[in-house]
Amino acid sequence: MLLLCAPAGAQSSASPAPAVSPAALPPGIELARSRIDTMLRTGHADASWFSAGFLAQVSVPQVDAVLGGLTAALGAYQSIEYTPTKFIAHFAKGTDDVQIHLDVDMKIDGLLFKPPVVAKP
Repeated sequence: MLLLCAPAGAQSSASPAPAVSPAALPPGIELARSRIDTMLRTGHADASWFSAGFLAQVSVPQVDAVLGGLTAALGAYQSIEYTPTKFIAHFAKGTDDVQIHLDVDMKIDGLLFKPPVVAKP
């Protein structure tokens, strides 16, 4: 759906990976999961969660617009699932793959929402 800002050297993998239990997540991954969950649950991004470099390229209202677009396309947000290569956001009518990167200060410096996938009825 939208590449908001990718950190230098960021790569993605197309191969599927098994889900990981939230209890087993390292602290940085758990923080990333929590940030995505809160953004999708509330429909709002908190500027304090993002790096200055990210915010220089993408405003919080732009992130909020993407979040609103996801709920418009997929219905109510339900949950977030972590796999070793991405997060999968589950909505009432489908899913969305999300990639996020935190910098050394644990601020979001990369955030990618892939095109939403509407479940077949």
